Parts: sequence; structure tokens; C-alpha cells
Amino acid sequence: MLNLLAQAERTFWNAPSGSGELKLKVALCFLIGFALMVGVLFVPARGRKFIVAAVTFVAGLFYMMFWLWPQPFKGMKGDQTVPRDFVESVGFYVKDAQGVVADFTNILTAFLLGLGAYSIIRIHGQRIVKQSKDWSYSLVLLVSMVIMSVVGYVNFVQTKIGDTTGKLQEKANWTNVQKLNDVLFDGVLQQMESAMFSIIAFYILSAAYRAFRIRSVEATILLGSAFIMMFSLLGLVQSSVDGLIAGNGTGFITNFTLKEIAFWIQQNIQTPALRGIDFGVGISLLAMGLRLWLSLDKGGQNA
Repeated sequence: MLNLLAQAERTFWNAPSGSGELKLKVALCFLIGFALMVGVLFVPARGRKFIVAAVTFVAGLFYMMFWLWPQPFKGMKGDQTVPRDFVESVGFYVKDAQGVVADFTNILTAFLLGLGAYSIIRIHGQRIVKQSKDWSYSLVLLVSMVIMSVVGYVNFVQTKIGDTTGKLQEKANWTNVQKLNDVLFDGVLQQMESAMFSIIAFYILSAAYRAFRIRSVEATILLGSAFIMMFSLLGLVQSSVDGLIAGNGTGFITNFTLKEIAFWIQQNIQTPALRGIDFGVGISLLAMGLRLWLSLDKGGQNA
């Protein structure tokens, strides 16, 4: 990591490997972060909301500036290594800081994963200790979590760090830990996920049956379109119907084969509808992002 920093372009955020400047920056960042964490603990609950709102706004403001603020194009002819005015200074600073902010995001994500694991252990551990209703399921969850974590970590160390020759990549040279990881992950976890999604398919089929029942003109159109699309995907039915029409009809009638009708539905009805849905979802995500950025979401403030 230090060699990578030494080879990176020199900015405000890095320093030569092993230099006193780099050690000083690391120490200052650690002390400032620790002081802020301890200070937040002594802030009243009402004040913490303002701190969270301020940090959220600053974090969102950076990425707003990263995408909207004019930035320098490095490598182009006439590119200036020294900013000429305030706009270029901010652009250079934002572009140089993007990698550091992304690293902070990854670090926070790792902490959130750790917090989630701690929450699972605490909640299900209490259920096991108190022997609450269905506490045996909590025991199975925690035991499975520990086994998968230990086996996965040991397998990672053996195959990614210890295997310098790549010999363990061949199945014939697998260790017992690799075999156990294959059984737990590929043989148990993925198969249970497939079974779960297979069960969900029956619920989808039940919902489709309720939606396709002919009770109105709209339901009739929906049912007819669904049958056309399904029959067009069945090779035997599609070839039989299309062959009958193409063999006995004129050039104009050949436009009404299952293949052509299904293609027309996809291009003129399905695709525009999906784009409309995507556009609506995009606007909703934008509105939700603005609410979170500006801390306008009342549910989060009351939590």
C-alpha cells in the first residue's frame, strides 16, 4: 500500500512513503477521527441529529460538485498543472479528493457491515440466552454464520495469499478447507437460494392468474398479450402457427405471424412502458436522494 502511495501522483492527500509528513497526516487523521467520535458521544440526542444532517449534507455536496463543477482534463494539450483561478482551484481539489472520499466510503461500508454483524449476534444471542420462541432458529443462524465466516476466511488466506504458485486453483490440489468451502457455499447456500426463488415463482404464478382473470376489457387485453408472448417463446407452437400463416397467406398476412406480433408488442408497447417505469423510478430516486441529502426525511429524524 505504501509503495502504491509512493507511485501515485503527489497531491494534498498523500505523501512519500515512510516520510514524516505521511506519518503526521495519518496520526492527525486518527486523532481527529477519535476526538470526533468521543465528542459525539457527549452531544445530546437532539444535537446529534444536526451533526448527522451536517455530515450528510457535506458528503452529498462533494459528489454534487464532483459531477457538476468544471474539472480539469489531465493529459490534454495545454493542460495546466497549476490552477489559474478560483474555479480551476476548486476543480483540481475536487478531482484529487475523489479517490480519498471513495476510500472513506469503502471504510464506512466495512464498518456498517461490522455493525450489521454485531446487531445480528446481539439480537439472536439474546433470544438464545432467554430461550425465546423459536430460539433454535437463532442458534442455527449464528452457528452457520460463524462456520461460513471461519471457513471463508481460511480459504481466502490459503488461495489468495498463501498460494503463490496457483497450484490450489486446480481442483485436484484442493485442500480440505477448499472442499468444505465448496460444499457449504456451492452445495448448500446456493442450492437453498435456488429453492427459495423457485418457491417465489409459484407466488408469481398465483399473482399472474389473479391478474389475468377476464373481468374487464383491460384484463382481456392483458391476457391476450400474455398468450401471444408466451406462445411466441414456445418453439413448436410458434413454428406451427407461423408456418401455417406463411404457407397459406399473402404477403400482407405474413405480418400477423406470432413472431411479428410479439416483436411489435415488444418494440411498441413493452419497451416504451418499461422506459416510462424506469423514468418514473429515476425521478423517485432523485427525490429520495434529495430528501436524504437535505435531511428532510422525517422517518430518519425520528429514529
